[in-house]
Amino acid sequence: MKALFKTQPQRRGGRVFAGLLGPAMVLVLASSLMAQVAGRIGGYVRDSSGGAVVSATVTLVSAEQKLKRSAQADGTGFYNLLAVPPGVYRVTIEAPGFDRQAQSGVQLTSGESLRLDVALEVGKIQTEVTVSSTATMVNTTSQSLSALVDDRRIVDVPLAGRNIVSLANIIPGAMSVSAPQEMTEARGGPTMSVNGGRTVDNNYTLNGANFTSFAQATGVNFPPPDAVQEIRIQTHNFAAEYGNAASAHFSVVSKAGTNQLHGAAWEFLRNEKLNARSFFQPRRPTTKQNQAGFAAGGPVRKNRLFAFASYQRLWNRPETGASQVLVLTDAERQGDFSASRATLRNITDPITGQPVMDPTGRPCLAGKIISPGCFSPAAKKLLDQYVPRSPSGVVVVMRPTPRDNYTWMSRIDFLASSKHNLYGHYFKDHYNVALAPGSFAGYADGN
Repeated sequence: MKALFKTQPQRRGGRVFAGLLGPAMVLVLASSLMAQVAGRIGGYVRDSSGGAVVSATVTLVSAEQKLKRSAQADGTGFYNLLAVPPGVYRVTIEAPGFDRQAQSGVQLTSGESLRLDVALEVGKIQTEVTVSSTATMVNTTSQSLSALVDDRRIVDVPLAGRNIVSLANIIPGAMSVSAPQEMTEARGGPTMSVNGGRTVDNNYTLNGANFTSFAQATGVNFPPPDAVQEIRIQTHNFAAEYGNAASAHFSVVSKAGTNQLHGAAWEFLRNEKLNARSFFQPRRPTTKQNQAGFAAGGPVRKNRLFAFASYQRLWNRPETGASQVLVLTDAERQGDFSASRATLRNITDPITGQPVMDPTGRPCLAGKIISPGCFSPAAKKLLDQYVPRSPSGVVVVMRPTPRDNYTWMSRIDFLASSKHNLYGHYFKDHYNVALAPGSFAGYADGN
């Protein structure tokens, strides 16, 4: 895998590469990374008396992509299907002299190890017993503690800013969850504290690729909720492949294309119509925010090649809250500080120690009045160009701070055979933040 996060003046963005989409991509072949996404299904095949059914064939087929995997039971009747991608499967068990049994609706999540024991009945080989009820799946091979957020909760739970990391708030042990709507800097990514751990001790992955910003060990904003299949948060006793963190492992699996075309489109609007005016603001600050996008996936070649893509853009036009600052009055701009409470010290030559005179020979400071002939032309130009005018000496400023960002993700899945499948994804998160113009001190709060 390859992860890249880069910043530029006035522009900030992130890219994560993993997959099969071009010369900048890498193939997903590392078993450790595959283990973070894929799961396994195993168990024992026995007859009605409890004896092992040797050489029983166990076959699973995914409901979405028709991915097929099979395994043979060993001398003890144990079978083990490894590196199985997350999804919903139909599991079929058959052996000579026994009724064939099929279990539908077997759901496997990322990094999960399920045990599915089967008892076959003696019968004709043409007979098939279909189990339509959901089987009780028990994980007996891993002692890790984790929590799963499935796609239903990802889409149904309201998210302010549509950052899926905020869903960690519903996980026991997760506190101080920060899920910003947009990253304004490399250190501005999502963070959380799990079971008392530090907020910088978590590891984040997307489809097995590292998704951690190493600028401050925070996360990088993930794809929108409509492009995410599931989230698994490992909180304790996780296996070696989930290393690189002392606190928790936040793993996200994106959606993939299937044999059926599916997708979604959205647009969210936020403005100031229902906002209240602060006591210190002369008027209500304007706010206009549009967040729109789409997610869609489908087959490129049925049962073989699938594609999925999502795009989301945020147009954010907030206006900073009122900033009240003191500036020079019109009289003070002319050098008259007689109405000011400020104490003016005599202006002296640093070499001779004598009072500084204007071109007419008068002292530059007389009482609280500065002679106009002592003004620096450069300072006067800066004063007129950059410092606002106010008869009262107080300026209240409200300034727009426009921000734009877009998120793009694409994923390709290729089922080469029943033993080999490849997938890859490309992700880009781009930010454009308007900074304060010029180098002179600004008169508005905000970034």
